[in-house]
Amino acid sequence: MILRKNYPEIPNVLINLKPIVDSMDPKKQNRGYLVYTLALVVHAKICASLAARGIDFWSMHQDTLWTQNFDMMNVEDRYPDANMLFDTIGNENPSYDRMRDWVCGATFFVRGNPTTFQFFRQLESYMLSYQSPDSSIMTYLCGHHHYKCEFLPQWMVSSFNYFEGPRENVPVLIQLDGGKKPGESKMDVLKRGHFVFRNQNGTCNERSFHKLRDYVKYGFPDAIRKDGSLKENWSSKTIYFFKNLFNIDPWNRKFYLTIHQSLI
Repeated sequence: MILRKNYPEIPNVLINLKPIVDSMDPKKQNRGYLVYTLALVVHAKICASLAARGIDFWSMHQDTLWTQNFDMMNVEDRYPDANMLFDTIGNENPSYDRMRDWVCGATFFVRGNPTTFQFFRQLESYMLSYQSPDSSIMTYLCGHHHYKCEFLPQWMVSSFNYFEGPRENVPVLIQLDGGKKPGESKMDVLKRGHFVFRNQNGTCNERSFHKLRDYVKYGFPDAIRKDGSLKENWSSKTIYFFKNLFNIDPWNRKFYLTIHQSLI
């Protein structure tokens, strides 16, 4: 592995889920989703273990682009009272107005303490009983104020939803969690967006590195949604208003939880 070769002081672990995948019936309904959930459960266990030891940490998916030096921003120092900082889905389009503070889950910060340990143990427990991704469960749990969640602005951290919006600002971090065309792999998506930073001989492709912000701003033009308006009838608007007024599922957190939810 390149990381291990060039930075041997950084510990890294490769967890092979292939034996478990092979043990599942290929015809099993939602087979792929169950494997994905298993990886998320392992992730939650690792987060709980670190939190139990009082270790502060960032979690970040490997398909995340850095358009600036995120490490030097010391983001966690801007939120001294928060236990956890989360990225969110969406972009500037009004179509996401009803999805405020819905966690994406690709990038988040955790202050290790008993409260965050409990958070990730609850996350793990829920995923073992229900078919919901960690992002929707974390969104729901963050509705409990004692967890002290804060949400990072989308100009700082975003997802593939950025490419669907007006692109007024280039995020500091952007996760490529979408954009696949039929038959494409994740590497195909990266190549199509010019997000490959190594030459064939293993050296750094400096041109791609220096033009990254331009590639992000103008990449995937077919992903832009021409109509980003919030399509909502009068009845839905009224229900949403009163739900928030009387603190009944404010910001649709329970609704987000049920989008993927079904008993396994």
